[in-house]
Amino acid sequence: MAKLRQGRTLIDKLITTGNGVLLFGHTSPDFDHQVLQLRVIGAQVSSTTNDAVGEMTKQAEASLEHLVWVGIALGLLGALAAIAMGLLLRRAGAQQTAQFRSLVQGASDLVTVLDDEGRIRYQSASVEAVLGLQSSDVLGRKLSDLIHPDDAVRVQGVWDELIQHPNSVARVEYRLRGKDGDLRYVESAATNLLSDHTVGGLVLNTRDITQRHEAEQTLLKLQAERTGLLEQTVHATEQERKRVAAEIHDGPVQHLTALDLKVEELRSRMGRGDGEGSVRILDRLQQRLQGEVRELRRLMRALRPPMLDERGLPAALLEHLRGIEKEAGLKCSLQSDLLERLDPAHEVILYRVAQEALTNVVKHARANQAWVTIQEIDGHVALLVRDDGVGFEAPELEESARRGHFGLVGMRERVEMAGGVWRVRSERGAGTEILADLPRGRAA
Repeated sequence: MAKLRQGRTLIDKLITTGNGVLLFGHTSPDFDHQVLQLRVIGAQVSSTTNDAVGEMTKQAEASLEHLVWVGIALGLLGALAAIAMGLLLRRAGAQQTAQFRSLVQGASDLVTVLDDEGRIRYQSASVEAVLGLQSSDVLGRKLSDLIHPDDAVRVQGVWDELIQHPNSVARVEYRLRGKDGDLRYVESAATNLLSDHTVGGLVLNTRDITQRHEAEQTLLKLQAERTGLLEQTVHATEQERKRVAAEIHDGPVQHLTALDLKVEELRSRMGRGDGEGSVRILDRLQQRLQGEVRELRRLMRALRPPMLDERGLPAALLEHLRGIEKEAGLKCSLQSDLLERLDPAHEVILYRVAQEALTNVVKHARANQAWVTIQEIDGHVALLVRDDGVGFEAPELEESARRGHFGLVGMRERVEMAGGVWRVRSERGAGTEILADLPRGRAA
């Protein structure tokens, strides 16, 4: 820029000198000197202009080179940014893939991909926890090889229907066989992704529902037991009413009718003045009346022992045991550490459990001795009835319930409905123990 300013000054000077030469012409005494000066100034202008042009050229070349380096630098930065962005995207993709793999492999559900022929193309690692198998053990196999034969046809029908409808979903429950042949109940949600080129198969999300199935079966069994128990209770109630009515009719009613006839005979004898005969009839009447009173009391004790209301559970059980010893010849003992009366409802429950358990001992156990224990522990009252009889095995109890004998089931229902725990333990040849544990209820 300095050269340009110098060149502008010289040009102005050249123009002024040239104007002077033109103004005075050849007549001027300094004409030769002015012409020489014009030439010198012209040479200076030319030199300065050339220098300015060269300097501008150099500056342009330097600027261009700078721009080239700036472009190269920007290109390198862009390339580096692109590479860094690619690395970041690759790393993020790897992280997402690892997360997805971790979620699939770590899930408790089975994730399975089947081809259109039902062969396993992918199996998550959770198959080991559910079936005890490795993923490599099932790859390439048909899923139908693991399905219980009774379920295979039904499940295959679901797959065949699903294949006809892309992107559709179907649910089905069935049984899978594990490593040792153990059966697991499962539920699969299957999605048809055969048309999806990234999957190309049926995707099964399978959940182990064995515990749920067992709980449902247990619930159904309990419902069946309760239904049977209700029917048995209604039937037993009606039978008991018939039995009591029959006993009253065949016992007290008939006897009282006979007594009425004796009273008529007594009146007749007294009318004839037969004092001795009247006394004998009165003696027989008194004996019969005493017998009827005892029989009515026996019926009352069978229906509801007065001792239970008057003196509590231990006294009522002791009276019941004495009756069993006398009638059945079974040696019985009672041990109790209760210091206070229980809630009346709990006393009735425990009494009925002991009564039913002892009835079973007399009828079925072929025992020589029975022991009844009542203990109060940590706010609970435990009643234990055990014997030295022949005992039984668990399947016999279930078979007995199926045949409609609900004695033990009824005990359990009584106890569990009161918030307690009931348990039976028996072995063939080792006797039986029946435990009823209720929360402590105080007498009102």
